[in-house]
Amino acid sequence: MITPDYYEKFCCIGSECQHNCCMGEWDIEVDDEARARFNKINGDFGERVRASVNDENVFIRKNGKCPLLSSDGLCEMVLNGHKLCIICDEYPRFTEFYGDYTERGISLSCEAASKIILDNDNKVTLTGETGECCEDIFNLLYGSRNDIFQILQDRAMSVSSRIRLVLDYGEKLQEQINNNDYSAFEYVPVDRLSNGKDNTSVFEFLSELDYLSDDWCDILRNHREYVINNEIQVEQLAVYFVYRYFLKAVFDCDALSKLKLMAISIIAIASLKGDIYENSRRYSVEVEHNEDNVEMIYDEFLFNEDFSTENIINMIK
Repeated sequence: MITPDYYEKFCCIGSECQHNCCMGEWDIEVDDEARARFNKINGDFGERVRASVNDENVFIRKNGKCPLLSSDGLCEMVLNGHKLCIICDEYPRFTEFYGDYTERGISLSCEAASKIILDNDNKVTLTGETGECCEDIFNLLYGSRNDIFQILQDRAMSVSSRIRLVLDYGEKLQEQINNNDYSAFEYVPVDRLSNGKDNTSVFEFLSELDYLSDDWCDILRNHREYVINNEIQVEQLAVYFVYRYFLKAVFDCDALSKLKLMAISIIAIASLKGDIYENSRRYSVEVEHNEDNVEMIYDEFLFNEDFSTENIINMIK
């Protein structure tokens, strides 16, 4: 299993968390194995647990909170010595499987995880033992992702230049994939300089997606021009999005859209007013954690000229 080198640093901060995941708007689904365990919990607490899960195996929220969240922000399941359901036990960790090859990471949507990712001044490396995936396209993507990491972590260039180079890389790589050529990709860097296109189309589209919180559209409307205040933090965001999504192109052969998602995400986060930690967390909650939203974004990349590679590059000033 492969993980970013910061992966083991994660530890839930519990009641200190200002954005407790047990108080979010998303549904918490209980897996069948956990539901069977819940049915065997004795006493009044067992009755409370069972009454907290509806017929669709989803926790019934009370005033926006998990019904088993204690008054001091701790999980009563843990306090009473019981094992959690898979979602609660795993979050904010995510796992991706590619044959016998497995990767894990931690999500920006978690306050503690976001801080670990954004406060890392070192170039991220991947650690662990690799498995194997026999797909030719996987091997191409795996090698290409290493190239992309090298570009994104080349601090001799501005981070905006690095992102533009990666988009150019992705466009040329996609041409090779479209020709069913999965041999190693050779890239000659070309920084297609930005002409300073505004980012209005990004926010207009994001506001059309499904969202959890009513204030998200107001936050989107209150955006500013794309601004980089901390290049290393933006580098870490870029590496995060590439790590999390790029290899998924093994399933749909659409590598370029994964890199466009990275760029659009950074444009959005860097253009929101306020704190980059909170902007990153909210963006992840509202966009990343809805698979339908991500698929709609990919569709937009394919069919909307506003999100051509050239237009996105021109937003990266």
